[in-house]
Amino acid sequence: MRLLNDLYTIYGDLLVEKNTEITPAVIKKIRKMGEAHKQARVPLKNTELFADFDKVFYDPKYANILKPPAVKKQVCDIAGALAIENDLIFELSTMKQNLPYTYHHVLIVAALTIRLSLAYKPGKFDKDTITHCGFTHDIGKTRIPISILNKPGKLTSEERMIMETHPVMGYLLLNYYLKKDRVICSIAGLDHHERLDGSGYPKGIKKIDKYSQLISVVDVLDALMTKRPYRGKSFSLRASLDYLLFESDRKRFDRDIVVTLICLARKEKTDPRHIKISREFREELPEEMTHEKYV
Repeated sequence: MRLLNDLYTIYGDLLVEKNTEITPAVIKKIRKMGEAHKQARVPLKNTELFADFDKVFYDPKYANILKPPAVKKQVCDIAGALAIENDLIFELSTMKQNLPYTYHHVLIVAALTIRLSLAYKPGKFDKDTITHCGFTHDIGKTRIPISILNKPGKLTSEERMIMETHPVMGYLLLNYYLKKDRVICSIAGLDHHERLDGSGYPKGIKKIDKYSQLISVVDVLDALMTKRPYRGKSFSLRASLDYLLFESDRKRFDRDIVVTLICLARKEKTDPRHIKISREFREELPEEMTHEKYV
C-alpha cells in the first residue's frame, strides 16, 4: 500500500510522505510519533458531536431501525459512555465544517452500527470498540480533495485511485492518534471497504475482522440511501437491503449480519432465526447497483 499524496496530522505535521510504502516499520514510527504527542480522552456525551448524534434518530429513512424510544436511549447511553481522544473530536469537528455529508454519514453509521451490534449475536462486540469504530471509520475522507469528494458524475480512473486511498490514510491517522490502543479501530478504518470474496479495497483481502464486517454493511446501506454528488438519487430502504442481500449471495457480505439488519428494518422485528425472505418479491435493483463501488 502506498499514498498518492503527503499525509499530515490535524495540526499540520507531516506524518507520511507520498509514495511511501506502508510497512510495519512505518506503522511503528507513526505510533512513536503519536506517543510524543500527549492528549486526553473526553466523554463523548460532553461534546457537540454527541448533540449532533442525538439528531440522527429523527431521520425518517431509518425510523424502523432506530425505534422505539427505548432503542434510542440504549444506543445513546452506549455512545455517550465512550471516552474518545480529543484529537479525534477535533478531526470530526473539522469534518463537520468541510464535509457535512461525510459527517452526517459517520453519525448515521455509528448509530446503526451500535444498534446492529446489539441485535447480532449479543455480547459478541465490545461496546466501546464498536462505538469508536463507527465514529472514526471514515476519518481518512478528510484528506481526500474536496473537488473529488464533491465531483458530480463519475470519477476518472486517477480520481478513483485517490479516493480509494482514504482507508489507508484513515488507518495511518488512527495509528497516530490511538498508538497501540484500540488497534481494532485502526483496522476498521483500513478494512471497511474490503469484501469477503476479496473484491474490495485497498488490499483485496478475504479475511476481515468482525468489526469491519459489521461496519461495511451499514456503511453501504447509508451510501445507497443518501444522494451522492456522483449519483443524484437515493434508493429506498427495500432496494438497499435487497442489494445487500444480493451481495451476501455473492459471498461479499456476511449473510447473518445482513439478515439481522433486515429484521431490524421490519416493523414486526422478526427473529433472524425464523425470518422468511422472498426471492420472488425482491425489489428490482437499478443496474448501477449491481456493479458500482460505493465509497
